[in-house]
Amino acid sequence: MSTVAVVLAADSGDGFDSPKYLNPVRGSAMLQRVVDDARSWPVDDLIVVLGSEAEDIADAISFGDATVLIDPEWEEGLASPMRAALDMISRDRTVDLVLLARGDQPGIDAGLVTQLISSAAESECDAVVPKFRYAPGWPVVLAPTLWSHFLGLEDSIDIHDVITTHASSIEEVWVDHLAPPILATKDDLDGVA
Repeated sequence: MSTVAVVLAADSGDGFDSPKYLNPVRGSAMLQRVVDDARSWPVDDLIVVLGSEAEDIADAISFGDATVLIDPEWEEGLASPMRAALDMISRDRTVDLVLLARGDQPGIDAGLVTQLISSAAESECDAVVPKFRYAPGWPVVLAPTLWSHFLGLEDSIDIHDVITTHASSIEEVWVDHLAPPILATKDDLDGVA
């Protein structure tokens, strides 16, 4: 089963003085930490979607063999980088699953990703979502049955609302600890950097 991981890192964030994804987290740029995490995930390919300050970020991050996709419409909201990635992936008929991850959430380990992908492969459901102590989180796995719904969206979206609305079958993987923090704003970096 072929799985592509997509790391969404296109937004500018709130309150950042420099490119959001280059802010240090435990000694490395935030996005570098996520890309390094993703290299340990059991996926066949990795796509990183950039938008705001893409050139500066691309110059500073070591992406290895990941594909870097720049979304020129990133200011629209989360729907745009997701559309760009899913449009690219949907052209490859060999891809069975997409794992969507956040570029501002370092700390997603290979064990969790393995559970999510295994659950998707075994259940053949539309989506697999981790539940961190009862709260849905990231990353999520999408089967091709949902891709067209995301390709038709615009503006800012809540991925969990879209999944709940359009998926006919959702599998939940329960996790007995809190999710790694999402570092969406400058204030979120306090105590983490």
